[in-house]
Amino acid sequence: MGGHSLPGYGYTSFNDMQVDEIDWARWQSLVDTVAEMFAAPAAYITQANTKGVEVLISSLKGGDAFGPGVISPPMEQGLSQQVIAKQQPLYVRNAKDDPRWQQTQEYTTYNWVSYLGMPISWPDGHIFGSLCVVSTSPTDYPEVYMRVLALIRDVINSDLAHFYREAQLLTQSYTDPLTQIYNRRGFEELFVQNRQLARRLGRRMALLNFDLDGFKSINDNFGHAMGDEVLSAFARNLKQSCRSCDLVARWGGDEFLVLVHSETDAMESSMLARLDERLAALTNLPAIGYSVGMLRIGCDDTRELEELVMMADLNLYSHKQRKKKS
Repeated sequence: MGGHSLPGYGYTSFNDMQVDEIDWARWQSLVDTVAEMFAAPAAYITQANTKGVEVLISSLKGGDAFGPGVISPPMEQGLSQQVIAKQQPLYVRNAKDDPRWQQTQEYTTYNWVSYLGMPISWPDGHIFGSLCVVSTSPTDYPEVYMRVLALIRDVINSDLAHFYREAQLLTQSYTDPLTQIYNRRGFEELFVQNRQLARRLGRRMALLNFDLDGFKSINDNFGHAMGDEVLSAFARNLKQSCRSCDLVARWGGDEFLVLVHSETDAMESSMLARLDERLAALTNLPAIGYSVGMLRIGCDDTRELEELVMMADLNLYSHKQRKKKS
């Protein structure tokens, strides 16, 4: 299973994820049915991912030699990589009669002389992997077998389309459509995961509550379209000022939250300095000012998010009052 022009491999292994949207028992049944119908020693489903080409499902009669989790590096020469690289079916009736296939992993390692593989695709057209059936004896499958294998492959494609839609809907439900950062729901869900991680690592966090200064006057003086541009620009620069592990969300209106895994006291001030520098460089928008309230959260803190936000909001109000007095 290898190839020399394989696209990307940019996907995470399904074996490393909890993918509940896929009916794994059905995929197992499909692969077992393929092996039985073709009277083949083994059939399997592979995924092209960041590890290489990985077996996700193998027929139960195929044994452990090429079972789930077996990985072929991206550059390894092989037949499944050919299917994935070209995104086309491949049928090798007898590798013994064709020198092109006699250096492949399937032939040299597993003594498979016959191979039939179909590409499996994501609904956006990118390659997912392959559905394959192999044999240690030469084969000459009738055309109807090819059509049946293609139909089974289409069932797998359909399952991937369902998973893809569910993932898109989840992303959309967690994302603020204007600013393209997390919304309140997304922040609430991911806060739980971040808190669990912080507790395991014994790390503290910091919650920062931002509110734009004079945002109402921007809407009144420049119009709501400009107000939307200001919100989007602030969100974009806020996110770019944070680390990838920080949680950034639009809480509502012109209020934004950031959850920082805070290793040192200087981390938040450094982030705010980067934000100030970015906002100062914006010349095509009204000046964007903000007030911020920060609350440190210890790894043993048991307060609910609602209370934490309220406390950060009080600190935000204090900051606003100090700015007005000065």
